[in-house]
Amino acid sequence: MVNQQEQGRIKTEQLHALLEQGGDRTVPLGGKKIISVVHHLPYHCVLNRRDQMSTKQRIRAHTPSRRRESMNLDAAPISQLAKRHSIQVSLGDTEQWKLTQRRGHSAMYAGIDSLRQDYRTLYIGSTGNIISSATREPIPTDSVTPGERENLTSLLRSKHDMMPVFVPDAIATGHYEGYCKQVLWPVLHYVMWAETVAEKKFWEDYVAVNRVFAEQVAKHYEEGDIIYIHDYHLLLLPQMLREMLPEARIGIFIHTPFVSSEIFRCLPRRKDILLGMLGANLVGFQTYNYARHFSSNCTRILGYEYTPAGIDANGVMVRLGVHPIGIDVKRVRHNCHRPGVQPKMYAMVEKYRGKKILVGRDKLDPVKGVLQKFDSFEYFLKSYPEWRDRVVLIQVTSPGVVESSRLEIKLAEAVNRINSQYGSLEFSPVHHFHQHIDRDEYYALLSVADVMVVTPTSDGMNTTSMEFVVAQEQTKQSPLVLSEFTGTAGGLSAAEIVNPWDYAEVAAAIHTCLTMSDEEKQERFNANQFVNCHTASYWAHSLIQDLVTSAARESHWGPTPELEFDRLQIEYSESRKRLLFFDYDGTLTPICEKPEDAEPSPKTLKILEKLCQDPHNVVMVVSGRDQETLEKWLGHIPNLGISGEHGCFIRDPGKSNTVSMLEQVDMGWKDDVLEIFKYYTERTPGSFIENKRCALTWHYRTADPKYGAFQAKECQNHLEQSIISKLPVETLVGKKTLEVRPLSINKGEVIKRVVAQHPDASFALCAGDDKTDEDMFRVLAQMKVKGLSQIVFTVIIGPADKHTLAVWHVETSEQFNDVLAKLC
Repeated sequence: MVNQQEQGRIKTEQLHALLEQGGDRTVPLGGKKIISVVHHLPYHCVLNRRDQMSTKQRIRAHTPSRRRESMNLDAAPISQLAKRHSIQVSLGDTEQWKLTQRRGHSAMYAGIDSLRQDYRTLYIGSTGNIISSATREPIPTDSVTPGERENLTSLLRSKHDMMPVFVPDAIATGHYEGYCKQVLWPVLHYVMWAETVAEKKFWEDYVAVNRVFAEQVAKHYEEGDIIYIHDYHLLLLPQMLREMLPEARIGIFIHTPFVSSEIFRCLPRRKDILLGMLGANLVGFQTYNYARHFSSNCTRILGYEYTPAGIDANGVMVRLGVHPIGIDVKRVRHNCHRPGVQPKMYAMVEKYRGKKILVGRDKLDPVKGVLQKFDSFEYFLKSYPEWRDRVVLIQVTSPGVVESSRLEIKLAEAVNRINSQYGSLEFSPVHHFHQHIDRDEYYALLSVADVMVVTPTSDGMNTTSMEFVVAQEQTKQSPLVLSEFTGTAGGLSAAEIVNPWDYAEVAAAIHTCLTMSDEEKQERFNANQFVNCHTASYWAHSLIQDLVTSAARESHWGPTPELEFDRLQIEYSESRKRLLFFDYDGTLTPICEKPEDAEPSPKTLKILEKLCQDPHNVVMVVSGRDQETLEKWLGHIPNLGISGEHGCFIRDPGKSNTVSMLEQVDMGWKDDVLEIFKYYTERTPGSFIENKRCALTWHYRTADPKYGAFQAKECQNHLEQSIISKLPVETLVGKKTLEVRPLSINKGEVIKRVVAQHPDASFALCAGDDKTDEDMFRVLAQMKVKGLSQIVFTVIIGPADKHTLAVWHVETSEQFNDVLAKLC
């Protein structure tokens, strides 16, 4: 019988082979499907209620009018050429419904859509505002009848493998226009939300909408499927799904920036959001900096340990991935060569003949840096007077979700100021169009630009700059001025990278681009091949590959079952040779406030003696304590193996000499760590440092509980930022302790050593209570996967809901002693 956790998973050997191939990012899923979860489906849903339409409305809905032609012209304010009529491929329609393309997020939608070529897919997202075909205005979602909902669901499922989520009107606005756009969006871009925002009410709606999505996803989930969630609208969804589907493979990708802890910790619901995200196997980000900020938040706010493998969320390793999104290069290239683009290009060139054209296209949002762009352009005209009357800035600003009248006023004032000072009756240096423009107009504008200026103060990726590179392939190969605060800056390094707040630097960059030779333009343009390699399809397939890899490494979610003693006793009795591994503090003895008080009880000593007297047993105590203390308390027991300081020192069972692992390890890091520990000890009354021979431990058991925990998080973050990332050491978060030790020394290495010394053993029992013991559980689990023949029992001491790689649990150390006593 196939184990549930193994179904649909890819083997380790296959993963390595795929990673070595490099080009092909497709991984086999055994026929299972990928469920992509987004806030909005990529289509507007237009409802046609003919029985409620007047004759006038029916004529309006189906007859082209001069007004519509005028609207087409309004969407082309630069070229003043109406959009060319072309045959459009139907997105799907019935008597009741028609689907039209939604604006925005084209890169994400293209990437998700590309998965259909290689996998079974299901797209789950909300309908957003449902539009009436009669009035062209939104109608309440609650007013859509069950029959109409069923008809739309059938259309989307049959035509596009999509499943709509009908979000109730009572919570939809508070979720999207409220918490998403007025709280999360500003904070994730380093802007605090306004005092007038009803954060508490919006939060309740945010939770409710995430719950609606969770129920819909769980309804369509089949065992072995992959679930991938996109963006900040659904940050609670991973944990909600984890509670409903403990063994599901779940990923979440954040398309926005992720801010440092100094900003994020201001959110009242910061812990809920982080815990919601950590329900995933993999959390993906656009850049390494965003991933680093997330890990720092998990350390400082939740106290979780960050390792090179990911976030240790109470025993469950949540991986972090860096996957910069790309664009659909083929589609952009096709759009640039549409029949309607060339006439518009000619019209624009003729309109601005003799002028160099600077282009900008952004949303109306403070973080998009449009105001900074105008101020920089004004500085440019002031500092480089030779360019006056010779250059024009064309800025297209599309309306945002939330109205920003104050920003509109500031932009209008800046435009008027620049045009008044540097323009004339015949010429205005700034042309600002606050509206949507049609697709042909947009690509024509990108194609004729002499320089594109992109200056957000914070932006997740900014795919407009990538589309500009593709649009320039067959035209001027013009240069790009790009803000260093965009995720794209790392991939488009040949651009002029600027700080948008430094107007002089932006002005100088514009001057450099305008005076650049054709040879340098071509050289820089050729260096931007990142756009052609890291496409939207590459991004989407990489996400799936990374998630499959991450999920295969972790094998246990959900409550840990209580140890079945009868089963343990049977396997123990029938085994001819047994390996027994026990942690000390918290496992053989209870945790004491003062470490020196945790001497073994007579009962524990008697149990260990009996176990060691059995010739079929090999018994090891593997502890984080120093070797001297362990020898003092347990060294008199014949045949007992002792390993102190997490495997730094090992005395094998039946031997008298202790082997030190220190000879193989560089301990030069201790001085740097000691300085950091001293700093926090001086500022945390009741804390102290334990200097072991191969590790340093900071104890805060006797400190104020809340302040000690706070200082521990700060100390851990300090260590991970300045030490852990640079040296071959790791931080261990224990019970009221922080320990730094070499990566090559851990309890798992002791397991490997003993198993290698006793290959004839047929039974293994391993018990521990904290994160340091997860190394032992992990090694035994990996050995089991690779064909270890022994019967293995891994036991965590603690509650059932404690995240762990162990298969069984026992509540307390006293109960575990009782279990061992029965085995003797």
